[in-house]
This record gives sequence, structure tokens and C-alpha cells, in this order.
Amino acid sequence: MPPTTILGLGHRLPSWVVTNEELAARCGLGADAMRSPVGQRYYAEPGIGPSDLAVEAAHMALGRAKLEAQDIDFLLFATMTPDVAFPGSGCYLQDKLGLGTVGALDIRAQCLGFIFGLGVAEQFVRTGTYHRVLLATAEVHSTGLDFSPKGAPVSRYFGDGAAAAILSSADGDRGVLATVLHTDASEYERFWCEYPSSRQHPIRITLEDLAAERHYTRIDLDGLNRLAARLLREVIDETLARAGCRQGDVAHYFLHYVDPGVAREVAATLGIGRDRATATAERTGHIASASLPIALSQAWSAGAVRAGDLVCLAGVGAGINWGAAVIRL
Repeated sequence: MPPTTILGLGHRLPSWVVTNEELAARCGLGADAMRSPVGQRYYAEPGIGPSDLAVEAAHMALGRAKLEAQDIDFLLFATMTPDVAFPGSGCYLQDKLGLGTVGALDIRAQCLGFIFGLGVAEQFVRTGTYHRVLLATAEVHSTGLDFSPKGAPVSRYFGDGAAAAILSSADGDRGVLATVLHTDASEYERFWCEYPSSRQHPIRITLEDLAAERHYTRIDLDGLNRLAARLLREVIDETLARAGCRQGDVAHYFLHYVDPGVAREVAATLGIGRDRATATAERTGHIASASLPIALSQAWSAGAVRAGDLVCLAGVGAGINWGAAVIRL
């Protein structure tokens, strides 16, 4: 069976750019108090949900693929910040794109949503179940962040944005050469958000839960950083081996983790220079499922990667999920 390739990529970042100085003021801190490896992040305007951002990313991807919306026969949507509790954001995007009754499936793989989605889409395409799959990813984190001095150490990392990819059968040697997906649920409390919770009765969040701030994201950065560094190194090696490639064959590495400093350290440990590695959160903030495809789409737009290049996308995130993909563009 022929491999699966990316026909078109698109991304969308909101126009509201939030600098570290602006975030510090919002959190009630002095300008010098907001030390962050994230240079800036983007916040969606009020009333904008992830499916709204994904519409524009999808239109860009369709345009680059020289396709129309009606050419899509299946839709995948990866997000950890859905528009509403249900139905899934894929349903919203399907309607906004005018896709008729095309199936729409949400994927909850958190920060690894694009890699997991790529693995799912590839199976649909390889087996001939669907011919052209739209894989959309989008997050609106900013409406759920703790903008207090106490919450600033976590909130400083997050941003909003969307990306989309059109996947279909490949010609020649282009396409997805390998994907590797892992989950270790025993570590999930290192990076999670507990409430609202459907397992809690009779209501999903109480005043006590709110007072304890259990509705905000919690990250054990000290413990998770060490784990993430090891998992990133291991999954890159594993995926390159599965693809039959050597490290030096890869034109560019896109490394995703909530703290871009850790991604940079991993690249340095592997001997990958800054000219061949992108730490996804450095310039846009951590956008969970959308960070990797946003970085790849930006690199494509800037000419930093081109058709025929071999790229590696790898990440670690909530779940704990980790994985990677090697793709010939």
C-alpha cells in the first residue's frame, strides 16, 4: 500500500500577541518577575473557540493542496480545549466548513494530538477507507488560565492557535515513513486538570473545588522535565530506527514540550544544532495539540523546509503521552 503524504498545511495564530511584560502586569507581577523561556504567546479574542481558529487553518491547508472543502471525505479534530463539553469540536468544524455529512472524529491525545491524529489518519488512507483526510488541531488555553501571581509559573507557558493538514495517498517516496505512539497513564497527575469532573456527584465542580483551584492546569515541572527529556531522546531514536533513517538524514527536527528549554537541551544532547531544530513553544507558547503542525506550517511558509525534505516531529505531553513521526515532505 502506498504511504500517506501531506498535501497541504495551514496554521492560524490569533492577532492578540501577549508579551512577557504584558502577562506579568496581568498577573499582578513586576516586569522583571515574569522570566519565561516563552518569548510571547497568542490569545484568542473573546467568543472565539478552537473550531473558529481551525476554520482559517483548514482553508490555508486546502489552498496549498489546491483542493476544495468538498474534496475532504473524513475529518479528524485534535484538541484538549473543546468549544463545548459536547458535541466534539470536529462537529463544529465540519459544519463551518460545509462538509455535509462527512464523518467528524475528535481525538483527545492532549499535547500529542497531531502525532496521534497522524497515526489514525494514516491508517484510514493506507487501507483506502478514506482518500483525503483533514486533520485539524486547535486550542484556546487562554480562557482557562490562572492569571494570579500564584498561577503565573504555569500560565506563562500557554497560548492559543490552530493548524491543519490534508492527508492523502503519496506518489513516489514522499509521505509518512514512521509514527511511534506511547502512553503511560501512571504518570498522568504530573500534568493534568481535574475539574469539572463527570465522576463527581451530584455536580461536576463545587465551590470547594473552585476555592482549591482544581479547575486550573497543574504541572509538576521539576519531575516532568527530567522525564520528558529522556522520553524525547528515546522516541526520536525509536522512530528514526523504524523509518530506516539516521539522525543526519533529517533536514529539520520539530520538538514539542511545554517548556521549550527542555526541548532545546534535548536537541543539544543529540548534537542537533539550532539551525536544524525548532522548539515549538519558544515563539508561540505551548498550544498543546497544535504546536507541532503550527511550527511545521510556519517553516514551510518561510522556506525553512521544502518538498523532499525529511523532517522529524517529536513531543511529550499530558497523558503522559509521547511520540514522534518521520515524514518525507
